[in-house]
Amino acid sequence: MTAVARSTPADASDRMPSRTITSFTSWDVLHRPAHRLVTAVNETLEQPADRSALRRSLGRPPGDPMVRPAYRIVAPCLDFLPDPDDGGLSVWQRRQVDAVERAFYTVAALIAAQPRAARDEYLARIAAADGEPSVTEDAASASLVGNGGSSGPPPTGDTPAVTAEVPDQREPAGGRPALTRGRNLGICLAAAVNSTPSRDRENAYRRLEARLRLVCRQDVDGVHRHLPRLVRQLRSDQVDIDWVRLTVDLARWGTDADTVAKSWLHSFYRTVDLRRADAAGETDTDTTDLVSGDFENEMA
Repeated sequence: MTAVARSTPADASDRMPSRTITSFTSWDVLHRPAHRLVTAVNETLEQPADRSALRRSLGRPPGDPMVRPAYRIVAPCLDFLPDPDDGGLSVWQRRQVDAVERAFYTVAALIAAQPRAARDEYLARIAAADGEPSVTEDAASASLVGNGGSSGPPPTGDTPAVTAEVPDQREPAGGRPALTRGRNLGICLAAAVNSTPSRDRENAYRRLEARLRLVCRQDVDGVHRHLPRLVRQLRSDQVDIDWVRLTVDLARWGTDADTVAKSWLHSFYRTVDLRRADAAGETDTDTTDLVSGDFENEMA
């Protein structure tokens, strides 16, 4: 598997215009529409037809005919963008608009495509936060004790539970989105490593680090191709994803991918915790050579 190098503007006509990149891809501009998107998609998850329409759009660009049934759900959240057919847009601004649109459709599809157990648990917690009963609460209650929804005993010291908290991704009262920027993908992957039993944690670290590094090397097409598999793995393990933050980060990928990739990697390395395995004397946690080898194999 070969990573695709990200392209950069090559001539003056393709450089950032005086109306800068922040016009469409800054946090201040994107976080409110991202909240709207997550709220809109959450409201469709118990509707099989809507959920199927979103799921079928996964991995496809917004212009694909298979994505059209999802327009009704996602397009209203993109009303802050200019018309991409506007002749006044520069090449750089078109790149921003394309990246933002694709990010919104991809995240909507990822939310809809969660494994059923993870989706039921997610819906149950949304209903609990709203103070409403949910038909999926019984199914979700088992997963909330950290045993993945199985009927076995709750986890003990060597089997830590996955944190069941979900960042509040709804707009607070008064219509003002929360100020926090939430958890990026690096933090979510570190949480997956940290929730792994100590005897398996080093292997989980090597595997997820290599996949994160692979994703961070991709251009726009590549990141949207590789991300669904990684996100599905996290949700299968019932590791929470901050969908609002993921939307914003993906929207920035078209023009600021290196900054987003740096943020993901820094957060991963700052948050991951291998001390339990080290203290138990199981293995040497310096996996630099092993990770490099795994990454090369992944890229082959």
